[in-house]
Amino acid sequence: MLFNYVDPMHGISHTNYPMTKSLYQNAAGRVAGALPATTALRIAHIDRDSMNVRQTANHPMDCPFSSTDYLSGLSNIGNVDQHPEWPLAVLRRGIPCTDHVDGVGPWPYRWITDDHDIDMLLEGFRHLVTLSVVTHPGWMPSQAITAKTEIRLLKQHYMFDPAKPTPALSRRAHRRVMDADKRGRFEVVASDPERLQIIHLYQQLKLRRGFTGGLFDMPPRHFEAISRLPNAVFFQVRDNDSIGAMACGLIINDFLQVLHLVTTEHGLTWNASYLMMHGLQDYVRRHGLRLLTGGMPMSGTKGLATFKSRWANAFLPVHLLCIVNDAATANQLAAGRASSSDYFPRYRHFD
Repeated sequence: MLFNYVDPMHGISHTNYPMTKSLYQNAAGRVAGALPATTALRIAHIDRDSMNVRQTANHPMDCPFSSTDYLSGLSNIGNVDQHPEWPLAVLRRGIPCTDHVDGVGPWPYRWITDDHDIDMLLEGFRHLVTLSVVTHPGWMPSQAITAKTEIRLLKQHYMFDPAKPTPALSRRAHRRVMDADKRGRFEVVASDPERLQIIHLYQQLKLRRGFTGGLFDMPPRHFEAISRLPNAVFFQVRDNDSIGAMACGLIINDFLQVLHLVTTEHGLTWNASYLMMHGLQDYVRRHGLRLLTGGMPMSGTKGLATFKSRWANAFLPVHLLCIVNDAATANQLAAGRASSSDYFPRYRHFD
């Protein structure tokens, strides 16, 4: 199966996916039935009404990733570019070796309430040569919008839906969860000092994985901005010695979108990430949510693909708005570059 990688630093490629084939099939050697509840699981109560995260006709939900405060934490991608009239922003970046600028929507995506959201993006950033905007998982474009701009199917987003059968784990994966559960515990962390421990852990991960200088070279301010979002949730898995893994995410409508999952070197020795994923599944099951864990990086390993697939039971489509404001300049910049229908904008396609 092919997967897609979104890289706002250089461009965006897309791949079509089979939509009808079931993602999961029971195979020989798999353990039937759900795992027993983690005895050490501690879940904070969520008052769904008071959080006001469900969208209604009278109170459309603003995209939490489009605020200037949140986008200011993504300086590794670009600079904040505010809409002249409406409370939304994108990221502006210079086009190398030119005086021109283009833009990308927020990472990980722009939540689309209705067609008016698309119109705001089409009309409010005409000074950018092009604007690439990833839309939220599950959004489907209307015919009216597809007539205004090019929209591509970008990727499929992994999802765990508690209303569907829970995927059976292999015997080895099941054993890893059970062993990790005996050693550690899954917790929701609420205080800022506890939450922001993820900054140091992520810095270590960046060095270990070679993220420096790329899309995932997230600065500390990024995690501080996530922590300030009203519906942000942070989790940790730890044993008696130290933290084995941390994750942060955001509750949007009936989804829990996981933004980052960081496993420490200590956690790698006892499979803390397995307990984290099992805990996240239990969390959404208890609170009537669905779990979104992202797509698959093009550079991701087969092991990462297996790990992501293990904790999902559905896909949601993600689309890309390919807005061209200055076609003449875009074509001029792309002259001489290898033609690729899978890349937008084409002038950022490097061989």
